[in-house]
Amino acid sequence: MSGQYIAAAIMFFITIGFAAMFWLPALKITQKNELVKFYWTGFWAFLGGLTALAGAQSVLVILGQDVERFASALLIGVTASFVLFVMFGWGRLTLKGVTAVVTKSK
Repeated sequence: MSGQYIAAAIMFFITIGFAAMFWLPALKITQKNELVKFYWTGFWAFLGGLTALAGAQSVLVILGQDVERFASALLIGVTASFVLFVMFGWGRLTLKGVTAVVTKSK
């Protein structure tokens, strides 16, 4: 077996391990509020997805495939959507908290 395939297999299994580690908090820690649960799961799903995409790009590069332009564009797009997801979630949860405080004080 070629050293290139061994390196690609090692990188593949490392990627699977790290992506699985990002799923553990989403699966093991439960949230009572459905809105918080949605953003909690989505946050960890995005991190797992980013890890999987970066790992897949690395495996293909190790195997000698020219994936730099496509994979980089895909990774930049997913990273930008992750930032938008987090910022929208932060704003929505903050607005929900402020609304709860205002209605309690009345």
